[in-house]
Formats: sequence, C-alpha cells, structure tokens
Amino acid sequence: MDEVRVAVIGAGVAGLTCARVLARADVRVTVFERARGLGGRLGTRRLRNLAFDHGAQFVTARSRPFIKYVEVATRAGVLMPWRPRILEDDRSWDAPIEEWHVGVPGMSAALRPMSRAVELQTGVGVHELLQSQRGWELQTDSGRQNRIFDALAVAVPAPQALTLLGPHGRAFRHLADVRMAPCWAAMMTFDEPIDVGAEVRRWTQGPLTWAACDSSKPQRPAGPQAWVVHASVPWSRDHLEADGPEVARLLLHAFATATGVHLPAPAHLQAHRWRHAFVEQPLGLPCLVDEEIAAGGWSDGRRPRHYAEAVTAPRAASRSCPGAAVACGRRRWPAPRKRPRGPARSSAGSPRR
Repeated sequence: MDEVRVAVIGAGVAGLTCARVLARADVRVTVFERARGLGGRLGTRRLRNLAFDHGAQFVTARSRPFIKYVEVATRAGVLMPWRPRILEDDRSWDAPIEEWHVGVPGMSAALRPMSRAVELQTGVGVHELLQSQRGWELQTDSGRQNRIFDALAVAVPAPQALTLLGPHGRAFRHLADVRMAPCWAAMMTFDEPIDVGAEVRRWTQGPLTWAACDSSKPQRPAGPQAWVVHASVPWSRDHLEADGPEVARLLLHAFATATGVHLPAPAHLQAHRWRHAFVEQPLGLPCLVDEEIAAGGWSDGRRPRHYAEAVTAPRAASRSCPGAAVACGRRRWPAPRKRPRGPARSSAGSPRR
C-alpha cells in the first residue's frame, strides 16, 4: 500500500494527540499550527526572562492512557508535580486533593513527547481546504502548500473549524451547535513578592475565577514574582472587544479587591484574550468524520486552567477514525497496528499504551 499522508490542523492537545496516534499507525503526519509554539491552551507566554502559563494551569491524570503519558512525560523531565496551597472563597487546602502536574519549564513543554514523531510546522495559519482529484491541498499564510494530503484532521476551536469545513460535508453542520466561551487572562509580575494567603486563589462569584503564582511552580524563571489571573466568563464576555491594556488594569484592580491586599505597582502587566477558552455546549461526539476529513476537540467542557480527561478524548477520536476505515481517495485508511505484547515502551517520544 502507498504511503498515507495526513495533515493535522492545530497543535494543541487534541491535534497532537491525534497526530501521535496516527503516526503510531504508520501514517505520515504533518501538523500545522498558526501560533509560533505548540500547546494551544496549554500555552506559555515568554517575554525576556519572564514566563507565564496564561492558559491551562495544570493537568490531572485520571484515565489509564493519560496516567501512562504523565509517567512518560515525567521521566522525560517535561512534567513535574505542583502542590500549591489553595484558598477558594472561605475554604482552604494545604495542597490539591488530586495530583496536579505542570509542564517544565512551562505548560507547553508537557506536549513535547507527542510532537517528536510528527512533522510540525508552527507559525503557519491554514485558511482554506482545497480538494482535487489528487487529494487535499492547504491554503496558508504563505500561499498554497506544495504538497498533497490524503486526509485531514482538524483540531481547532469549533467556530474556526466550521469556517474551514463548512463547504466540505453536511456532517460538519453540527459544529454550529458547539458553543464556546471566552476568558481574559492577566499576566503580572511584582518586584517584591506579594502574599494573598495562598499560591492559588479561586472564586465562585465575581469578576475573577482564578489566580495563581506561577513562580511557585517548579523550574520557573528566577526574578520578579509572576501571577496569572483569569476572569469569569460573564466578565470576559462583557469586555470581549475591550482594549488589552485596559483589561489588564481592570483585572489587576479586581485581583486587589478580591484578595483584600494593597498591591504594589506591577513591574509587568499584560492581558491575553482567549476567545474560545472552553466548551460551554459540547459536540456530544468524540469527533465528526466525513470521508477524508475528521474533526474534533470540543467534546468536553473543561476550563482553560484544567485538563484531565479532556486530554484523552482526542486519542479515542483519532483511533475511531482510522478504525472506521475512512476513505482516502481510492485507498483505505489502515487501522492502527496491534503491537505484540511485551515490555511497555518507555522512551520520551513513545508514550506507553
């Protein structure tokens, strides 16, 4: 059988999980990511000697596949446990009830083992999917890609996926039913450390839902104390199109009010808008499949600060797509090979099953 080539659009958790499973089935995979780095909502913002986990704050492992991946990533030195003190409204904990894991030196590093077996093109936005008798071509920022793909997997936020996939099959009309919610994040540093009662603050009411001292995470840059603050969905919606610097100032004030602490002027203050932060109304299916296209990544409603079972859902989706023998032109997409029983593989680039 000729080599099967698949393009995966999106290098977040869903896209890289899908790409990794396909690569294990001997499919040649190329991943395209609009941002300069991988990770999606497991992103890390870097500025000179500063680093902020401005999206997902940690991961937890509950399902067997992801527990094994956490073990592999920990041995590879890209994941470490984080046990901060937590203060939520009037309740407090000395440490999380579950094991929290963070990427080192930033959250995006947690996905590095997934990306080592695939071709990764970052800083390349895909704007249109072009179908011909030879297969699929991609229209990107730099023009049409000079390569043909037999199949596509789209793992970007549902509204963006609908723009790409709407013209290519009735199955993708269901993307219009997925509702996603925004989240504004503020990143700030203080030359003198501040004490707000705990390394993690959470609120169930008001303009904020989360604040974390990123400097308390393992292997973070030395220097000013770094904090990340997440706004609530209603507040983020009300200020969705507001100016970034103004949002940063408002969230700094909200942080001081919510903690009851007089905060000094921050050495650095910046805001980032996650327009599609998490899923309010999920798809209800692991993925959508229509001949040569599979799309997924919106089957779970996890908030951007927390990934758990949401990480493994795309793995199940990518397995179900090849297993269904999706048509690839005149060929059939092969089901993943069953590996012989024996010692589990433990290399960083090969998560054990």
